[in-house]
Amino acid sequence: MKNLKSAVISLSVLFCVCANASLIGGIGAYTGTTTFNLSNGTSNLNVDVEYAVYAPGQYTGNDISGGSDYIYAYQIFSKSPASNVAVDFFSVGILIGSGINAVGTDATFGTLGGVNPLAFNFPQSAGYMFIYSALQPGQYSTVLLFSSDYSPTMGFGTVSGGGLGGMGILPTPSLIPEPATIALLVPAIIALRNKRKK
Repeated sequence: MKNLKSAVISLSVLFCVCANASLIGGIGAYTGTTTFNLSNGTSNLNVDVEYAVYAPGQYTGNDISGGSDYIYAYQIFSKSPASNVAVDFFSVGILIGSGINAVGTDATFGTLGGVNPLAFNFPQSAGYMFIYSALQPGQYSTVLLFSSDYSPTMGFGTVSGGGLGGMGILPTPSLIPEPATIALLVPAIIALRNKRKK
């Protein structure tokens, strides 16, 4: 009986840990959570942003690149009762010199049943606006995605709502393209160098 009780407790702990890990299977160094804790004395915006970056062909949800790009995935969890204002905007900064190919959302991956924002590709960011349905305290978003030829590095993202806004560390595309892109560029660079020598 004692062993059965220990096994049930162990399984309960394992379930709780697994249930909180909504974005799994990403590149190890680029999988985690960033907390945004913003306040002006009367308004509080406290959210966790879970993130994961997937190598080309490794994302098991609805891959907006068809398997050809890195997939950058984020899911926002508004903490209740720590927050008393809704999230209205989330963005990830894109470094000058890198870029993104597609931006969207995925309601089939991560923690299901989240609030779905409108997704936009701005000049230097991927942006997600909660216009028609604000992300209220205690709610969470669908998985927010963008795809890129560029491998990940740590950059920044922003969250805002209720007149509050803040910045935190999140993965973003680096200045290094994926190996397949580099392989295509090397022959072109060699050809240009040979042409200059002639």
